[in-house]
Amino acid sequence: MSSHEEKLKTAKSLLEKRLGNRIENLTYQPELSRIKIRLRNNNMVFIQYNDFNEYGYSIIFSKIYLDRCRFDNYDDRWLFSTRPHHFHPRYKKEAIPSKMKGIPEEDIPYFCDLIISGKIMNLS
Repeated sequence: MSSHEEKLKTAKSLLEKRLGNRIENLTYQPELSRIKIRLRNNNMVFIQYNDFNEYGYSIIFSKIYLDRCRFDNYDDRWLFSTRPHHFHPRYKKEAIPSKMKGIPEEDIPYFCDLIISGKIMNLS
């Protein structure tokens, strides 16, 4: 089993435990290196890992342009201390520093807490 598959399995278990009955549907897609979740409030959550040690944790609130939040490390153009780890706040193209590191045991509980509390919608 590859590193990203192990991370995906760990993330799935943590998401099911943390989000529980908030999950309407969870689709585990190891062949696409992702987990797709529809929450009961119709928000969509995507968790992705790859073999290049990259990750993405996204929540999409609606089909409105940039109505999403995303933690990732897919590029390193953002010049701050947590580079390449960064966060794209809701309705903004630019990124800000992020404490995420692509470690599911640390990141997923924090991500879930932001979702459950509603704080993710107002991070900036």
